Amino acid sequence: MWARFAKIIWVIIAVSTTPIAYALDSVSLNVGTLSGDQWQLEGVNIALTDLPQSPQKLALTIKRLTLPKPFNDLNLVNIRCTSFTWQNKELLCEQGRAQMRSKRWQSPAANFSFHVTEKRSSFKLSNLHLAGGTVAVDGEERGELWQLQIDAKTVDGKLIQQLLPQDRFKLKTGKIDIKLHASGSHAEVHEFTLATGLKDLTGQTKDGKFAAEALALQSTLSAQNNNRLWQWQSHSDVNGGALYVEPLYMEAAGQAIVLDAQGDWDASKQRVGIDVASYRHEKVGMLSGSSIVRYGNSVNIEKAELSLNSGNLQDLSAIYLKPFFEQTVLQGVSLAGSLKADFSINQQSLTALSARFDSLDIIDATGRGEVQGGVGTLNWANDEAFNKPSELAWKHLQLRALPIGPASLSFLSRGDSIRLLKKTQLPFLGGEIAINQFSWQAKKQQEAEVSFEGDSSGLSLEQLSLALNWTPLSGTISGHIPRVEYSNKTLSLGGELIVKVFDGEVKVSNLASSGLFTDFPKFFCDVEINNLDLDQLTGKFEFGGITGKLSGYVRQLYMENWHPVSFFAWLGTPENDDSRHRISQKAVKNIASIGGGGASDILSRSFLSFFETFGYDKLGLGCYLHDGVCQLMGVEARESGYAIITGGGLPRIEVLGYNSRVDWNVLMERLERISSSDEVIIE
Repeated sequence: MWARFAKIIWVIIAVSTTPIAYALDSVSLNVGTLSGDQWQLEGVNIALTDLPQSPQKLALTIKRLTLPKPFNDLNLVNIRCTSFTWQNKELLCEQGRAQMRSKRWQSPAANFSFHVTEKRSSFKLSNLHLAGGTVAVDGEERGELWQLQIDAKTVDGKLIQQLLPQDRFKLKTGKIDIKLHASGSHAEVHEFTLATGLKDLTGQTKDGKFAAEALALQSTLSAQNNNRLWQWQSHSDVNGGALYVEPLYMEAAGQAIVLDAQGDWDASKQRVGIDVASYRHEKVGMLSGSSIVRYGNSVNIEKAELSLNSGNLQDLSAIYLKPFFEQTVLQGVSLAGSLKADFSINQQSLTALSARFDSLDIIDATGRGEVQGGVGTLNWANDEAFNKPSELAWKHLQLRALPIGPASLSFLSRGDSIRLLKKTQLPFLGGEIAINQFSWQAKKQQEAEVSFEGDSSGLSLEQLSLALNWTPLSGTISGHIPRVEYSNKTLSLGGELIVKVFDGEVKVSNLASSGLFTDFPKFFCDVEINNLDLDQLTGKFEFGGITGKLSGYVRQLYMENWHPVSFFAWLGTPENDDSRHRISQKAVKNIASIGGGGASDILSRSFLSFFETFGYDKLGLGCYLHDGVCQLMGVEARESGYAIITGGGLPRIEVLGYNSRVDWNVLMERLERISSSDEVIIE
């Protein structure tokens, strides 16, 4: 285009040198529009004045200069050049003025110059004052090739907001530096480099999902077009202020955030390939790797290989994990320690993970549990042939109020399953829980299936009651835990759960549950109780002391939402029990109050009040629960009721019950408040 423009100038010069021209003071030519391959001049007018004098004055006015794509949104307008020189087919505008205009704004006039030869054309716009800063534009064309440079310095963010769309991002304060160098041919850009500097920038998007406060950032992006496949490299350094990218909030004060990446971009396939990338948050951690991203209606990670390295899990979890934990079961969970992890993603799904952690602490602010001194390696792959084991160990593990000592686990994690590889022992309550078998299997659109089998040995009831804030108990718990399975919302027990406690034994069999983790769970089981030591069982309770043995059962127990619906239960002195049978006054009163009665009055008004304990032969109480009513029974039937305690030894005492049918809720209230009723007689 500039070559064509030069030809017009030569025509004016030729006319001005003819004899006719000496009779004129000036010569002007209204050229109209001049077009190049992508450049266009509109409203071109050229005037040569002071013809009789030497040198003559050449003036050029141009209504608008349209730049080639992709810069066609910018135009140079109101161009006027009053200082021309030409020689040897070369045209030079050394001094001119012009304005820059886009669809939304127009700048004040700035210095403008251009240079035209047969093989090269160029222009410069300098000292352009825009939005509180200065802008310089430098363009050049050589045949079909062109290049453009834009240099904007200390542009005011609040003022430049007026030149930008108002419906997306709102800038409040800050200074912006932009330097662009681009080159290409015709409408095609071959390569460009964009450098951006932000200082004290504050603003946010209209939807609030992205915001910056006093942000300081330096960024460069360069790209080369190779047959419409862009090869690009970028570097960004956030070294001050704060940045919010929903739901993450990051402060860069003293902790610079640096992102380096390079890859390719294919616009026709809506594909971005990231060959190498690293995201480093100083003193927090670094994420690096490669990926392929598809975009269109949504952004999808087609493939990615990533590595995470952090020696400061405390800050990493506070900044990058906590926002995602909110409103989930992990809310309140924080981490500390170090972590190295490699993971693979394919079609938006995690396909492999290998993580090594050290000095791991997991803290739950809600008190559900914690881990201290964790160390190990977690390996997982979405491949049923995967066989690389995982090892986890800890110095201390807390589940609610229950502490578990140092231990380690070896397991295989693959696909949707976890399986324990070898037996392990967990120090617990002064004893030990042995896990002989454990497996977990996820199910699509169903709850996971769980299987467990183990043993317990020497668990301290004193430590258990202290941890759970119960009345202190004595003795230990030992027993076998048969295969426990949870499948299809149903819990089942593959055998008898045997617990040795209070020098006796408790057996749980036929255990099953449905809807265990729903709003309406159902529970079934049978319980056998054999020869529990009553002195150990009652000695620490406010209930009152009893010596002797206790046996019994709870058969066909059925519960809904953890409330009993039906069962047949009996607790009493076992046959052939030759142990010493004594019961305290307090225990007598409380046993009597189960059925009501005046035990307190009778004991306090009679000579029996002088005795602390009484002898008894047998004690026992049974209940058949049906339709909300408990049918009570004792150790012996009497004409007008039943005996709960029969006398034996000196002093002896008996407790009789006369009301054999009691509402279950009423019975529970009596047990809670240990009240009295006239329906029980002490003899």
